[in-house]
Amino acid sequence: MSSWNGARGARTLLTAALAASACAIAAPSALAANVTVRVEGRSGTLLSQTTVTIGDGTRTAHTWNNVGSLPYRCADDTAYQATELALRGNWDKQTYVETLAGESHTWSPNSEYWILYDNNNYADWGGCDLHLADGDTVLWQAGVSGASPDFIPDSIPVFLNRVTPATGSVRLGRTLTVRLTAYRPTDIFGTQDPNDPNHWIIPPSPATNPAGYTVSIGGATAVTNSSGEATVTVPSTRGVYDVQASVPGSSTNWSRSIPIPICVSNTTC
Repeated sequence: MSSWNGARGARTLLTAALAASACAIAAPSALAANVTVRVEGRSGTLLSQTTVTIGDGTRTAHTWNNVGSLPYRCADDTAYQATELALRGNWDKQTYVETLAGESHTWSPNSEYWILYDNNNYADWGGCDLHLADGDTVLWQAGVSGASPDFIPDSIPVFLNRVTPATGSVRLGRTLTVRLTAYRPTDIFGTQDPNDPNHWIIPPSPATNPAGYTVSIGGATAVTNSSGEATVTVPSTRGVYDVQASVPGSSTNWSRSIPIPICVSNTTC
């Protein structure tokens, strides 16, 4: 039973080429695992990065509270199981996901959908078939289909790292330089798996450092340059502030980095 928000979903919605491929199953992992799940909606974070413990793939996925049952028989080591646990049942539980944490994206009429990213890569399995291993990351990112012919979305995994100062507190009213790393797919359709005609292998997304993202902290903002770096002035009041990158006001790029807490102080926080 397939969840179609990965490559298969994109290919079906955009080209209707895989109508008969609903039964492909990837190989399960060997042991129970701790994985993280995050949900980024159109206007904000719906689920901060959350760690859950999934099964080893030998059992069927279960509800988050073990009450009742799920509508599909996915394995307990899949993204489907991880999503159920992380959201505590607050999603539509479908194999083609349209609603997560109360936010719906139904493709029609604006080509919006929930994009499934696996370890920062555009998933080439859907949630019911995407088997996870310890340390894996799942990102459900609301997005809009890109333009023909590649249909690559603008909404992608992005992260910030500190540059200067690299660690420790930042003095009151001084500057903080960060670098943005983004993982934009180069192909969301992939090539047919020679060992499984129902699976299409998507290449890993390369890491890039794009310009044009807005970095914010405590009300101050700066925009990343051609090296992906931005220098922003921190508040003049002591405290812990989150620094985060996004593209405010964009109608197609709803990417959002995980907030990094910054101690702003002339001593320590």
